[in-house]
Amino acid sequence: MGLNHQLEALMKKIKIYTLVLIVSIVSIQGCRTILQPVSVTQNEEVISISEHEIPVDQGIVFFVGSLIEGLEKAKVENKLLFVDCYTTWCGPCKILKQYTFKDATLGDYMKDNYVALAIDMETPEGIILAKKYGIEAYPTLLFLDKYGRVVNLQVGGIGAEALLVKAEQTVRKKM
Repeated sequence: MGLNHQLEALMKKIKIYTLVLIVSIVSIQGCRTILQPVSVTQNEEVISISEHEIPVDQGIVFFVGSLIEGLEKAKVENKLLFVDCYTTWCGPCKILKQYTFKDATLGDYMKDNYVALAIDMETPEGIILAKKYGIEAYPTLLFLDKYGRVVNLQVGGIGAEALLVKAEQTVRKKM
């Protein structure tokens, strides 16, 4: 009886430590659906901004519609398509939405060069897109040409300045 009690207590501690480890990894690397290598950009930055510093009316303006509608709009406007592949439960996805995407400089650049689209990857369309593009972690930011081909991507959270650099590199790559 004493040995069983000790094993149960040990198993409880292991479960707690495992949960703490998982939460720590997810908060640092992004929300992953499976274990995979981390994609890191050279210009990553730490976000530490208070909500009061960001004007509500600035930043990336997201087109409301499907991927097909976004691609059509990109073709008409001769722009690339930027797709925020997110889930509602993903912490880094929420940080992108709350801070990164509200950056005025980033918003101005994206408006001039991209049609921006945000898709909840747990909707029927999102599930199909995740399979089509092999998305296994959130957030994933896709930079697509007007035909829906991946030109560049970002897996995991990223700051506004680093995302701007990546967006600029992607536009130059397509020239």
